[in-house]
Amino acid sequence: MGLAIGILGLGYVGTTTAACLLKDGHRVVGVDVNPEKVAAIGEGRSPVVEPGVAELLAAGAREGRLSSTADIGPHLDRLDMVLICVGTPSRADGKLEMTHLLEVTRQLGRGLRERAPTGKPLLLVYRSTMPPGTMERLVLPTLAKLVGEGPGRRYEVAFNPEFLRESTAVEDYYAPPKIVIGEREKGITRRLLGIYDGIEAPLFEVPFAVAEMVKFVDNSFHALKVAFGNEIGRICASRDIDPQAVADIFLADTKLNISPVYLRPGGPFGGSCLPKDLSAMLALARESGLAVPVLAGAKESNGLHLAWIAQRIRELAPPPGPVLLLGLSFKSGTDDLRNSPLLDLASLLLDTGYRLDVYDPDLDPDRLVGVNFAVALEHQEILLAHLRQDLERAADGARLAVLGKPIPGVRERLPAGLPVFDITRLRHGDG
Repeated sequence: MGLAIGILGLGYVGTTTAACLLKDGHRVVGVDVNPEKVAAIGEGRSPVVEPGVAELLAAGAREGRLSSTADIGPHLDRLDMVLICVGTPSRADGKLEMTHLLEVTRQLGRGLRERAPTGKPLLLVYRSTMPPGTMERLVLPTLAKLVGEGPGRRYEVAFNPEFLRESTAVEDYYAPPKIVIGEREKGITRRLLGIYDGIEAPLFEVPFAVAEMVKFVDNSFHALKVAFGNEIGRICASRDIDPQAVADIFLADTKLNISPVYLRPGGPFGGSCLPKDLSAMLALARESGLAVPVLAGAKESNGLHLAWIAQRIRELAPPPGPVLLLGLSFKSGTDDLRNSPLLDLASLLLDTGYRLDVYDPDLDPDRLVGVNFAVALEHQEILLAHLRQDLERAADGARLAVLGKPIPGVRERLPAGLPVFDITRLRHGDG
C-alpha cells in the first residue's frame, strides 16, 4: 500500500513530484495558496506545462488518489510525509527570499502541535533550494519552538534537493544523476520511507549543510559552463571559425570529467534555477569576504552574450527588420518565462526600433499561473501585440528569423530563402 503524502507548493517541482508519486501508487494531497493551482490539481489538471505530467495527474484523480487544498492542517493526521516545494526566488541583493519557506514551516509547526499522536513521526522533506545552514539555523529552531519539542518523536526532518530539468522532469525523476538526502542522523529517514526504491542512482546521506550546498554547487557550475562555451563561440564567430567544429573537438575529451551538457556555444542561460542560484552563491561568497571572479564573470558574460546576439541581429538585418523571433520561454518544452533571455532579447529588439513578431508553440498566455503569470504581466505588450499563433503568416515579409530554442519542424515551415540566425548553435544560414 502506498504512502499518504502532502506536497506544499504546486509549481513545476511540486506538480511534477505529485505526478510521479501518483504513478508509483501513492496518495497525494496538493497544497498551494494559489486558488487556480488548487482547483487545477483537484480536477486532475496540470497548472504547468511539462511533458507527461497531465496524464499522470488525470489518472491519479480518476483513481481517487489525488486531492488538493489551501490548508494542510486538517490533513496532517492522515499523512506519512510532507514534501515542501515552495519557491525561494532571488531578492534584489542576490540572496534567496525565504518568506514563503518560513511561513509554511510555521504552518507545519502549528499543525504538528495539534496533530494526534500516531506512534510514528511525520516526515517533513524540504526540497526548496536554500542557502547552507538554513535547516539548522531556521527550519529546525522554528519547528521546535512551535511544536514544543525537537525532531524525533512527533516529526522528523530531511532536506532532499531536486535535480529536475523543466521539459524532461518526469524522465529526470526516475533517472536522477544522484539522490542526496540531508539528515540529522545518517539513515534516520529510511531512504525517505522508500519513495526512491527501484530508482538506480548514487545515494548520498549527508549532513544538512552538505545537501544544501550541493544544489548551489551544481547550478553554479552549470551556469558557468554555459557562459564559458558562449565566450569561445563568440571568439570563433568573430574569426569566421565554425564554433560547433571547435566544440566537437573540445567535447570529445571526456577524460577530465567534462560533461558535454551546457558546453556548446549557444544562447544565454536563463530560467528559474541557474540565474537565481548563481546570484545566491555570489551572495554567500560576499558574506564570507571572498572574491570569486570566475563566478562573478559568468553573470557578466551572460549579459554580454545577449548584447552580442542583439548586435549580430542588427548586423544581419538592421532595424526596423522585420524580424521573426522563434521562441520566448527560456527553453523548449516549457512555458516558463522566468529569467528568459529570449524575453529580454525581444525587449531589446523592440527598444531598438524593430518590427517584431514572436512565435512559440510552448506558450499559451491563457494558461500562465503564479509567478509565471506575473512575469507575463510585466511583459504584456510583447505577449499581446507581438505573439503570433500562425507561423506562416508571421514569417511572411520577415528579413530574418531568429531561432531562440529548438522547435521541432519549424525550419521546414519557413519560407525558402529566409535567413535564419540560430542562437542555439551560433550559426547563420538560410531556412
